[in-house]
Amino acid sequence: MRRNRIIWLCLWVLSIVGISFKGGAVTYGLFALLTLVPVVSALYLLAVYMLFHIYQDLGQRFVSVNEPADYRFALVNEYPLRFAGIKVSFFTEFSTITDLDSDTEYELAPHTRTEKETKLICRYRGEYNIGIKEIEIQDHFRLFRLRYKNKECIHATVKPQLVKTDRIGSIELSDAVKESERGRSELDIISREYVPGDDRRFINWSQSVRTGNLMTRELTGSDHREAAVIIDTFRYSADQADFLPAENKILETALAAAYYFCRNNIPVSEYHIAGELVRLAAESTLRFEEFYECVSETVFDSRNDHTRLYDAVTRCPEIFDSSMVFIILSVWDALTDALLKQLEAGGLYTVICFIGDNENDCPDLSDHKSCGLVMISPYEELAKEAGE
Repeated sequence: MRRNRIIWLCLWVLSIVGISFKGGAVTYGLFALLTLVPVVSALYLLAVYMLFHIYQDLGQRFVSVNEPADYRFALVNEYPLRFAGIKVSFFTEFSTITDLDSDTEYELAPHTRTEKETKLICRYRGEYNIGIKEIEIQDHFRLFRLRYKNKECIHATVKPQLVKTDRIGSIELSDAVKESERGRSELDIISREYVPGDDRRFINWSQSVRTGNLMTRELTGSDHREAAVIIDTFRYSADQADFLPAENKILETALAAAYYFCRNNIPVSEYHIAGELVRLAAESTLRFEEFYECVSETVFDSRNDHTRLYDAVTRCPEIFDSSMVFIILSVWDALTDALLKQLEAGGLYTVICFIGDNENDCPDLSDHKSCGLVMISPYEELAKEAGE
C-alpha cells in the first residue's frame, strides 16, 4: 500500500510538471485522472463499508470451556459492485478459532457470498465476545485501508469445564479425605467420667489418679461426613483479562472437588456470597448436572468482599459441622487468614486452593497446622503439578 501511494504521488507530481512546462489536453487529462483516483478510492471504501455484510452463527446457545463448538460465518455481497481486499480478524484473547487465518484476503464478485465453517473453542468461563472482531477493507488501487469494529459480535455465555480428576494440583483428594478422618479420630485433652461400655483404650489414667475417679478421653470431631467447598466470589479487577482466568479456575476447581466427593459417596455443599451466603448441595452424581448448572451461574462482584465472606461463614453452623473444608480463592488477606484460624479452632481440616501464577502472592500458612495448601495456575490444567 505504501508503494502504491508513492507511485501515485510521483505520477501526480509529474503531471503537474507536465502542465507547467508543456500543457495540452493529454497532460491536463492525466492530471485530472490522477487527482480523481484518491477521491474515487475513498468513495469506493465508503460504499463497501455501507453495503458489505457479515453473518455469524454459533451452533449452540451455551458452550463450555475447552469444548469445540460449530462456528460458521459468511461474507455477503448483494450488490453489483465488486468488493476487493477484505480481511477479517477474530477475538483471540479468550477464544480460539481453528483453521482460519486473519491474514487471509477475500474478494467478492457482485451478488456472491463466501462461507466458512470451522470449530471455535472458548478458554474461560464467563460472558464475552467471540468470532469476528474487526473488518479491514481496501480500494482497488491499494491506496487506502479502512479498519473498523464488527458491530454484530457474538456475545457468548461460557460455562466452566467439569474436570473429572482424583487430584487437584499437587494434592491427591483421597489424601485430603484421609487427613480429615485422622483429625476427627484424634483424642482430645477433654475428659469425662468413665461409663461402663466406653472403650478402655481411651482411659486417661493420669487424670483418673488426680481426681480419684476413672476418667476417659473424649473423641473430637463429628460423624458428619459432608464436605464443604467455599468459593470466593470477590471480583478484584475491572479488566476481563485479569479476572476471567481466575474466576474460571475457581469454579473449575470447585466443580472438580465436588464431583470427586459425589463419586465417592461423600455429600458436598458449596458456599459462596451473592448478597448473602448461598448454599448449593450435591449428594451423588445422579443429580450432579443440576448442581453444575447452579454453580455455573455463580456471580462474581466487587461488593462480595472478604468481610462479608468471613461474617457469613463464621455464622454458618453447617460449615463447622462438616468433615472437611475446601476454600478456593485468588486473593489472600488478613481476613481469610482469620477465617482459616476459626475453621481450625472448630477442629476442621481445611485445604486452601489458591489460584495464582505468582509465587510471591502465595499465602504463608506456616502458623497453621491443620490445613493443606495447593497453588493452581489459572492458565494450566487443573490436575497438573507444579514443575510438570
